[in-house]
Amino acid sequence: MKCISLFLVLSLVVLMAEPGDAFIHHIFKGIFKVGKAIYGAVRHGRWGEQQQQQQDQRDLQDLQDQQEQEEMEQRFYNRKRAAVN
Repeated sequence: MKCISLFLVLSLVVLMAEPGDAFIHHIFKGIFKVGKAIYGAVRHGRWGEQQQQQQDQRDLQDLQDQQEQEEMEQRFYNRKRAAVN
């Protein structure tokens, strides 16, 4: 009986110490942090895809510019060669 009384008294003392500020607050704070982390991961993933698409477009444009430059050099070489003959 003494043990049960002691347990109940100590439980009451612990619970009177504003449980909302201690236990429940930490649960909600943890849930909020997990939500923010998931949102950040999803957003970062989309941002990464956008960056990759932009990089691919730049690479494609660079390749096209390089091909145009090579064609112009080939034409110039052909004209120069035709003028010599």
